[in-house]
Amino acid sequence: MNLPEPPSTHPPEFEDSTAGAARGEAVSLHARLPMDWTETITPESALADVMADNLTLLRALLMLDEPAAASDPARTETSSHIERRLDLLLLMASTALRGMQQLPRERSCVLSARRVYWASEESIGVGRRLWLRVWLRHRIALPLMLPGQVVEEEVDGDQLWHRLDIEALDPALQHELERLVFRHHRREVARQRGVL
Repeated sequence: MNLPEPPSTHPPEFEDSTAGAARGEAVSLHARLPMDWTETITPESALADVMADNLTLLRALLMLDEPAAASDPARTETSSHIERRLDLLLLMASTALRGMQQLPRERSCVLSARRVYWASEESIGVGRRLWLRVWLRHRIALPLMLPGQVVEEEVDGDQLWHRLDIEALDPALQHELERLVFRHHRREVARQRGVL
């Protein structure tokens, strides 16, 4: 997946990889991504649609990022054809959406399957429940929307790092989120090993 380079700063607890692993955060996606947050989804009846959109988005991103099956040329050709069509549809939809709204500012963030850390200049408030919206690809103006509660804020220089514990998700959605994070993490580790 073509994501921005990992941020130069991470929340303090991520500086110690052993501590991160103990917290179950060893597998995570570090990036600078457009993101914002909102208090509620209106109307509440839209919740099921939001979760369905999340699942569709994650599956599309995973499929677009799937390596071609070199062992089966016919399947590779069919998959590539489908991927090109899907890519075009997502691009068209995203272009229309971008015309209606600008992407929010990019922020340093760390996304795992269970929580999100991100940096901002202002306090949000520990205990606050909100929906975090994260645009995983800049050219696709469809955000992943994660409900959760802010459980921690920590000052690090001129930034304030927030920790959001993600609320329980549908098992299928949770599975796809774990796959996305793991795939990005694995590629980042491989990239670092290649440089070293």
